[in-house]
Amino acid sequence: MEELTEALTGLELPFRTLVDDSEWAHASVEGLVLDLGTWWSAGPATRLQPQVTFSDAFSEVGRNHGAVYVEGYVWSGGQAVAAAWCGLGGAVLYGPRAEAYLGVPLSPHFCRRTQQRNGTAAVLMSKHPRLLPLLRDGLPRGAVLPGGRPGPRSGGA
Repeated sequence: MEELTEALTGLELPFRTLVDDSEWAHASVEGLVLDLGTWWSAGPATRLQPQVTFSDAFSEVGRNHGAVYVEGYVWSGGQAVAAAWCGLGGAVLYGPRAEAYLGVPLSPHFCRRTQQRNGTAAVLMSKHPRLLPLLRDGLPRGAVLPGGRPGPRSGGA
């Protein structure tokens, strides 16, 4: 978990002045995940795959009662990799094989609206220019769902 936190902090660093000087909510997508993300764990019941597409993870949520769609970063092969998974509580139900998972559980309504508007399967990880207002202003109320354990910058960490 420390390696993933350090890697994301390093990627965010060049953009920190946006938050510090311009009062943006998040300096970058990496910063958004550090700010709002929660830790998730894979267990014996997790269906792990070498790679999971954003659309597959989103579809899997519909097949598991109470599950949430999570986008963020995983630590895999010694690097931070953008990823999505299906989670429940603090557990990864279906996702990519990784050593650590830090992501933001997103509401289905927010996901569908963003996917349709941007024409992408990824919601936060798409790097679409239309995401800039989310970095500047923060995610809308109701976009983030409960799930996972407190992340690096959460009040409970």
